[in-house]
Amino acid sequence: MTGRGSGEARAAFAEALARLRRELPDVSDETLARRAGRTALPSGRRVEVNARRLGEWLGGRSVPRDFDVVVAVVRAVETAVARTGPGPAPRQSIAQWERLWRAAYEERSPARNGAAESSAGTEPGPAGAARGLAVGRPPSDAAALRERPDLAGALDSAIEEAQVRQVVLTGAGGVGKSQLAAAAFHRARQRGQLAVWVPASSRQSALTACARAWRVMAGEGAAGDRDAGGGDRGWDEEAEADLFVGWLRTTTRPWLVVLDDVDDPAELAGIWPVGDHGTSVVTTRRRDASVIRPSARIIRVGMFTPEEAAGYLRARLSAAPGPSSSPASDSITGPQDDTGVESLAEALGCFPLALSQAAAFVIDTGLSLAQYRRLLDDQQETLADLFPSSSPADEHGGTVSSTFRPALERAETLAHPGTVRAALELVAMLAPGGIPEVVLHTGAARRWIGKEQDRPRERDVLLALRALHRLSLVTHDSERGPATVEAHALVQRAARETVPAGDRPALAAAAADALEEVWASREIRPDLAAALYRNVEALRLTAGDLFREGRMHPVLRRTGPHLTGLGRAAAARDTCSELLVRARARLGEGHRDVLILRSQVAQAVGDLGNATTAHAELTAIRREAERNLGAADPDTLSVRLHEARFLMESGAVGEASEAFTTLAADAARALGPGAALTLDARGYAAMCRGLAGDAVAARDAYAAVVEDLERERGLGDPATLGALTDLGRWIGEAGDPDAAVEMHLKAVDALCTAAGPLHHDTLVARHNLAYWRGLAGSPEQAVEEFAAAAHDAERALGADHPTTLTCRVNLAFWSGLTGRPADAVTELAGLQPLIDRILGADHPRALRTRQQSAELQDRAGDRAGATTRLTILLADMTRVQGAEHPRTREVAELLKHWGSPAGS
Repeated sequence: MTGRGSGEARAAFAEALARLRRELPDVSDETLARRAGRTALPSGRRVEVNARRLGEWLGGRSVPRDFDVVVAVVRAVETAVARTGPGPAPRQSIAQWERLWRAAYEERSPARNGAAESSAGTEPGPAGAARGLAVGRPPSDAAALRERPDLAGALDSAIEEAQVRQVVLTGAGGVGKSQLAAAAFHRARQRGQLAVWVPASSRQSALTACARAWRVMAGEGAAGDRDAGGGDRGWDEEAEADLFVGWLRTTTRPWLVVLDDVDDPAELAGIWPVGDHGTSVVTTRRRDASVIRPSARIIRVGMFTPEEAAGYLRARLSAAPGPSSSPASDSITGPQDDTGVESLAEALGCFPLALSQAAAFVIDTGLSLAQYRRLLDDQQETLADLFPSSSPADEHGGTVSSTFRPALERAETLAHPGTVRAALELVAMLAPGGIPEVVLHTGAARRWIGKEQDRPRERDVLLALRALHRLSLVTHDSERGPATVEAHALVQRAARETVPAGDRPALAAAAADALEEVWASREIRPDLAAALYRNVEALRLTAGDLFREGRMHPVLRRTGPHLTGLGRAAAARDTCSELLVRARARLGEGHRDVLILRSQVAQAVGDLGNATTAHAELTAIRREAERNLGAADPDTLSVRLHEARFLMESGAVGEASEAFTTLAADAARALGPGAALTLDARGYAAMCRGLAGDAVAARDAYAAVVEDLERERGLGDPATLGALTDLGRWIGEAGDPDAAVEMHLKAVDALCTAAGPLHHDTLVARHNLAYWRGLAGSPEQAVEEFAAAAHDAERALGADHPTTLTCRVNLAFWSGLTGRPADAVTELAGLQPLIDRILGADHPRALRTRQQSAELQDRAGDRAGATTRLTILLADMTRVQGAEHPRTREVAELLKHWGSPAGS
């Protein structure tokens, strides 16, 4: 063929394909790609077809690398056309399609393929080297191979680009980089390219492979040309490798060289495959400057998706005989085990190597998935026992445990001695899903990481983290918001196993100290608090016990209040109850930490609706705290605050007001007027004034509290923003709903900036804004805002979260007020059982929902039925909250109004 590189063949192929495509004008590219992917080829196999790639082929922007894809598309179109009637005649044969495709493929990139006039006889190196020649032995396909079409497509796209000379598949050991490279190797061979597989874990193995490739290619040439190729000169491997690399640089034949498992790129100096007519594919753990080059395309290979991981396990275990065919059997196979498969895949972090070894171990031992999962959950089991070499992965040379060690040893050479291992040890104790980098820069963390140095520096920590990142042992991400560190759970487990037993308590203490150091800082964002909580929970699992030197670690105190602040009172109760059992056993009944945990459990019980029980328990705890800790102790004062809070919630507003006022004065003397507890007590005292009927006094008192909070903590502090929303409420209660709306708008804007629109505090403020919007005379806008808040709360917090339910209840209520009361009554009737189940039938929200439903029933015209419901509700409110509770009095007044002539 002449004119190669002019684009004529490529244009001809694209035009033929577009002409064929026009036979299905009403079918989208996505549908056609799916149909082509389901079309069986003459060999019986099927191929993946990407709709985006199909569009590129039709536009002449690229050419398929695999002719089987062309066959699949042609057959899919012909089959579809045949169903609706005879297609245009005559059609091109498959052989004609192949000629069109081959001509287009060979001229797809003049810079990479050279001039058509080049011939084997005029190239340097072995004359006549055969097209489609494959040298080297890539790994066999995995027993249950996952195609991973997105990664394969990205790899093919990179290889096709003229400016890309090297494609780097980077990722942790065992994620499937070599399998992806092997598939590309085979596709290159099918296209007629020279394909060479080079084991590159060391310089010697790479030299040997390159020298062998040169000898094989020389053997493929004519007998008279062997001497020119160097086949019989007896040169050493260095010389033969040099000849091979030099030939790649000058040849016009297309080639693909895979350098598999590159450990140290510097060791391959001088033998990197380079040339205008080929591409090298590199698999490596490295992701640093040694592989990041202008002509290289970096493709990160991570874990399987959950679907891929579960699919692998199902396929791998499908042939394994179970112990019984009974549906009740604990067999490893069968549809009844689908949940077990997904659960195991999740527990293994979708790690391909771990999945492969776990499946092999299950098959070899005859264990059920449930039995293996119990072993996996047992932290006393080692990785060597869970993933033994006697049950190897699919042709992978290492195990989960052994794959980790060489990466760590290499990383240790990239930073100050001892710091890399120590940093990974600290990371291993925390959450795999994201550790705020600031935690690892605390004084506690630096002391651990730099324990072998006299003066640990922040820079040493960064160098250690980057060394771990460069070897794919962790991911250090500073591009999206505050920097974080992530590590796979099995890498963390492997790292923990390297820590001597005697050092583990000190390591756990260092991790806890680092978390506490960050959490104790005043300027802490809600998203950071959430991340710290996740890390504390992870540390509780990895440390086993955070009770040291006669106390509970202070960071554990923070979990209950954090959960309560998110509206998760039940979770706070359960977490604090669990900690309380341990604290009592380790510290004794009267210990400070036991008293605090008892207080937190009582608070959660009160927040779940049982204010009377909570108040009684907190009164007993306060008395004990005064005896054991002293009346002015900060923890005693904290218990007093919540004792007064639930006195208020029980309806004794006057008594609570006195308690808060006295507490504020005592806290100011003991802790200072700007202390958090002092300001909290003042805020609650202001609320009591409002609940007692003096909304103006409550408004003015809250305004003073907000002013002091802004001065002490700033507008973005959660306490300031909470007081701001309370101020908005009492501005409205004092008779100015429009000003209440403006104040809530200010609070919502500040919360969105400080915490984000989906944070719990923001969602509560958005709900309150909608409420006051309705009272200010814009009920339709209120309904819109309630609907948006309910949707976002369900997305962020879940359908069963109390805040979500509150938003849904008020959405229904205000929708009823705007003209659909009967429909709203039905909606609330559907929500009531859910609220009763999740919060309890006596919870304030459950009682309030019953009140709102009765009010709407009256609005819908059924006053008699509404009165009956409200009468029963009043009895329940009196029993639960007391006759003097504001809501109880409100229902009593409403009943009185309905029963009076004026209310008729």
